[in-house]
Amino acid sequence: MDASASQVLQFIAESPSKVSFACLKRHFSGTHLKNPKELKSLVAGLIQAGKLCYTSHYGSSFIEVSYDRPRIVSEHVVIKPPLCSWKLSAGQWVVTLDRGASFGGGEHPTTRLAIQLIDNVLHLPYWRDKKQALRAVDIGTGSGVLAIVAAKMGVGLVCGIDTDPCAVFEARENVRMNHVEDRVNILDDDLEAIVGSYDLVFANLRMPTLFGIRAVLERSVAADSVLVFSGLKTDETMPICDFYKEAGFIFLQKRSEKGWSAICLARGSLLNEGALPASVY
Repeated sequence: MDASASQVLQFIAESPSKVSFACLKRHFSGTHLKNPKELKSLVAGLIQAGKLCYTSHYGSSFIEVSYDRPRIVSEHVVIKPPLCSWKLSAGQWVVTLDRGASFGGGEHPTTRLAIQLIDNVLHLPYWRDKKQALRAVDIGTGSGVLAIVAAKMGVGLVCGIDTDPCAVFEARENVRMNHVEDRVNILDDDLEAIVGSYDLVFANLRMPTLFGIRAVLERSVAADSVLVFSGLKTDETMPICDFYKEAGFIFLQKRSEKGWSAICLARGSLLNEGALPASVY
């Protein structure tokens, strides 16, 4: 890939808002890509190569990074469509994700951010010999991707819950396609239905819902537990951190992309033992 193509891809991938062709022309007007015909030809080539795609929102067209091909989303996780192949590298897990009616193929930043934090947590030395005994719950599982990632990384039991019947159907299909039926159970129910104690909680949800589920989580998670929350706008992370601090959860990490953020919180002896690298917000 030449430098010009890399520049276009980087600009689109890192832009905090959707990018139209007019936006591209304005951004590159003072560079060697200022010729609109050359820029249009370059974009067309990237679309033909499957790296970019056109999308339509409220009658306007935008150019976005294409997720109809395999994508490395974290240090150890690759997401790919069903008909694509991927040559595994050592230490990688591939998640096959079908683009369903309810959810896409992992293209939203909140999905990638949550996976990056889950990847970080499950590769800490503390968990190395304990993963099989871990229990995780993915609240509002959607496509089931977070539950599948956790299972692929060795978590012994993962429960995904969602109240949307279409999402539940698609999540179960994705679980089957990734051959993790023995580890992942998708429930068509709300949070009140979960039973037992969980070591890990994943929730890619908006801020009001994350505020609303704390009482249930306090009685459903283990004394030593980790929360990974995504679906937050960047300015919403501190109120969530402060709110969950009242329940004993300490902020550990944050990842951000295009105005969205995901956070990792933990409580219990994990912190006292230095098992998790505590950070200052």
